[in-house]
Amino acid sequence: MIIFKKQNNKNHFFQEKENLSQLANKFETDKGTANASTLSWSKDYPHHSCWSYTKTYEKYMNPLKYQPVSMLEIGVCDKRFPYASIKMWMSHFKEIDFYAVDNFWGYEIGEKAKDIEKLNNQGVTFIYGDQGSFGDWDELNNLYPSKFDFLIEDGSHWPNHMMVSLWKSIGVMKTGGYFFMEDIQNPLKSRGWFKYDNALIAQELLETLSTNKLYSSFLNDQQNEEVQTNFELVDLVLDPTGVNYLAVFRRK
Repeated sequence: MIIFKKQNNKNHFFQEKENLSQLANKFETDKGTANASTLSWSKDYPHHSCWSYTKTYEKYMNPLKYQPVSMLEIGVCDKRFPYASIKMWMSHFKEIDFYAVDNFWGYEIGEKAKDIEKLNNQGVTFIYGDQGSFGDWDELNNLYPSKFDFLIEDGSHWPNHMMVSLWKSIGVMKTGGYFFMEDIQNPLKSRGWFKYDNALIAQELLETLSTNKLYSSFLNDQQNEEVQTNFELVDLVLDPTGVNYLAVFRRK
């Protein structure tokens, strides 16, 4: 893991008059509510949609819009709309301490040096790391204990990485903070559609809604116990197309 610290503490992106969905659509991230066919990347990715996650994000984030906020997002360099979510988050919050995690899958870090420098100059601390690495998570927990109000998991979408990220994030989350897990496939519709299959997470979280007990087949007994002790599932929202769920966990 390599940390590139931000070089600017002022947020010049803040746009008070636009809500989060408007910002998402403006910067063309798929987290918003736009008709994807109207966005610039649709011609190359005609089957990709926007998931309307911002409607759920606003529910949990708007109360802190004008307060100092610390946020970490895993997965920020989607080739369809690189760094679009960063622009969205920094435009939404007046005072945000933002940390971005990515491993530039398919690229060497040196190929992204200019991107990292630009992010640092815009007030972003960039972390070159792997969400599936226990060692990287241990470093994060040592460096940033109980730091983050919000953590956005939008990385590899591999189910073991997703659940390890939830478990390992226990130490970096503030009490009362929110962990958001994106793009969980709907087992009734989209299982097997992509290069990954994380629909089992959705099945188990749907069971959690009735049993009130968090359990994952991708964690061992001790890890599951630690997740149950430290997190509660507070929301599980299916996108309007019925393809993906967004899960919201609250740090106890």
